[in-house]
Amino acid sequence: MPTTDAVKPLGFPNPNLFVLYADVLRYIQYRLKILGHGQLKPFCLQHSLPYTTIVNLKNNTLKRKEHRLLQKLLAALSFETTASQNPVAAGENDRYLFLFPGQEELQQFRDQLAYIDSQAKYQPH
Repeated sequence: MPTTDAVKPLGFPNPNLFVLYADVLRYIQYRLKILGHGQLKPFCLQHSLPYTTIVNLKNNTLKRKEHRLLQKLLAALSFETTASQNPVAAGENDRYLFLFPGQEELQQFRDQLAYIDSQAKYQPH
C-alpha cells in the first residue's frame, strides 16, 4: 500500500513573485543581443539550447510562444524559475507566468529589467 510520506502538499504560489512572459522575453532578448559576435553558438552548446530557435528568439521571429525555452534561458542566466500557465488569463500575453523562488531573486530580475527598459528609451528606432 503506497504511503503519503513522499507526497508534499502543493502550496499556493505567491502571486507577488510572478513575472509575465512579455517581461521575461524582453529581458532574454536583450541579454542575447549583448553577446559578442560569435558567442551565441557556444552559449547554446554550453547550455544544450537549440541554436536556430535561439536565433529566432533573439530576432523576435518565433512562430509561437516558447515558455519552457525561456525558463531554460533564465536558468542559464542565473535565474531559476518555475514556468506556469495562468488559467484565468484574459489574453495570450498573460497566459504564461514565471515564478521566482523569492523576493531577492525577483528584485534582482526587476532591477536588471528596469535598466534594460531605460536603455531601450535611448536607442534610435
